[in-house]
Amino acid sequence: MDIDAWRREDPEFTRAVTQIHEPGALPTDPEIPARHAYWELLPGDVRARLLEKAGACLTWWAGPDSEGRPAALVVGDRGLCRVGQVLRDGVPEYRGQRARVEPGSLHSRSFDGRPPADGRATAPGLPGAPVLRLELDREAQGVLGHFPLPVQDFLQRPFLTGEDRVTADWYYDETVEPDRTSWFVALVLSSGRALTLAEGTRTLDRGARADQARWHGIQYHQARLAPR
Repeated sequence: MDIDAWRREDPEFTRAVTQIHEPGALPTDPEIPARHAYWELLPGDVRARLLEKAGACLTWWAGPDSEGRPAALVVGDRGLCRVGQVLRDGVPEYRGQRARVEPGSLHSRSFDGRPPADGRATAPGLPGAPVLRLELDREAQGVLGHFPLPVQDFLQRPFLTGEDRVTADWYYDETVEPDRTSWFVALVLSSGRALTLAEGTRTLDRGARADQARWHGIQYHQARLAPR
């Protein structure tokens, strides 16, 4: 069921607000190539297969997994696809998996991310509204916390009425220039039945406060996943 259907059927759910998370640290390792360079390290047939299975690309990245082996994730209008390197009889090979997007269920939005004029953020919902909480680990909460509040709400809400475990995948990189620092941030939340994701670039001018950072053209999406 999509978010609009939930809102029509459950007024209390509509009035409720999702938990708002604070931004966490985004440490980077200069020894690890950024996603474009790491993508080129994957075999060409692996890259082609990922893109074919995912469909029209919504977000993607490549980098080392928790064991330092090459891995990649691509989300498209046909599916959420992951691939990683494993050892078989001592020989490295790539294995992938795909969760298929249910046709016609993809909904996309954009957000310019400009901060309010007074620099303060306002949580979605009405004063005194109940708070709905999604179980995420601390690191995932910190990545989610970098996105504007309406985007946080959009990303979490489809998972709040189910019992499925939610998996969080994310990627970010940092670019330092003389007059500003930029971060590209992408976050994917998924369960057995739903998928949400957002990506965008955030910039902070040199000498500015952290709350003066600006988002540029956040794209965010949600979809139902077909039963396996």
